[in-house]
Amino acid sequence: MVLEDRASLLIIDDDRGPAESLRMVFKDDYEVFTAPGGKEALEVLADRTIDVVTLDLRMPGMSGNEVMEHIKRFDPDIEIIVVTGYASLDSAIRGLRHRVFDYVTKPFDVPQISDLVERAVARRRSTLRARDFRDRYLANLSHELRTPLNAIMGFNDMLTDQLTPQISNEQRATFDRIQTHSQRLLTLIDTVTVLNQVEDGEYQILASSFDVREILTWAVQTFSTVASEQQVTLAQSEDLEAVQITADRDKLERLVSALVDNALKFTPIGGSVTLSVSTEESAATVDIEVCDTGVGVPTEDIMELIEVAPASVLPKPTVHTGLGLGLRLASELTRLMDGELSVRRQETGGSCFRVRLPRESARRESHANVQ
Repeated sequence: MVLEDRASLLIIDDDRGPAESLRMVFKDDYEVFTAPGGKEALEVLADRTIDVVTLDLRMPGMSGNEVMEHIKRFDPDIEIIVVTGYASLDSAIRGLRHRVFDYVTKPFDVPQISDLVERAVARRRSTLRARDFRDRYLANLSHELRTPLNAIMGFNDMLTDQLTPQISNEQRATFDRIQTHSQRLLTLIDTVTVLNQVEDGEYQILASSFDVREILTWAVQTFSTVASEQQVTLAQSEDLEAVQITADRDKLERLVSALVDNALKFTPIGGSVTLSVSTEESAATVDIEVCDTGVGVPTEDIMELIEVAPASVLPKPTVHTGLGLGLRLASELTRLMDGELSVRRQETGGSCFRVRLPRESARRESHANVQ
């Protein structure tokens, strides 16, 4: 990530007078862009790296509050300064909720707003430097952890093959456990890396057409060893029919994998985890469900885990859920694919996670947030 020497400012205001005044104030020190409304502002954000936004709240079409929400979803670290002649308690509360940098009322004082923009740029740059440090730290940490783990798994495989004629079933099971838990550690490392990429907007969505059953079959095969070791039954529903979907296959595999891993983690010996998919002939959506007979964590506790934002902010671990990284990953991937993740407690115990995805997804790429 490279920080530009010249910071960028986007002025969003349908009133040409104040917008032009602000442009003249800042044009010598910043790269300045203007937009008369929300639609035009989002187009600028899609094409340019923006550090600070000045935003009028009362505009025709998309309101200032709606624009604020879109901006923060696009990049939560863009600093927003509200410049309005219609300040209210409600708008102030919304601003606090979206971490607005400050409020300025019209007519604005030039020295005041100049100082605010300068401080907003400084905070934005500090945030980007911290993000860059975090990215490099996680990349190095991932490498340092993967290297010995790959060696452990490789030597474990080699020893298993060489000693198979001589070892007992119990010893063979020990080797299998080493491999299983090593793979889980690698999955955890990968989860943290992917969550970091998603938060930074650097994760692309590439869609193709496939049968969802293939994903469920792959998940059952992938986790069969783990399920067997934990003495948990892992299977697909017996009445599955072909369900074609146009989506990102790799992301869906990761999503289902995260849900299955979570379900197995909290399902006791003798329990079961079942995967299913359903849709109606004319339905525009596909429902994928992963249901378990585990401890049945309260729905509100699970929703707190999967709704925390941004992705780097983790809730406190609990006895039942741990950090919930798998659920966070599932939640973020579902959002990226324009889907919806929900959970319900089963009457017989355990939880049932449902991923509802659009059946047809246009091939698209997320906007890479390259600094």
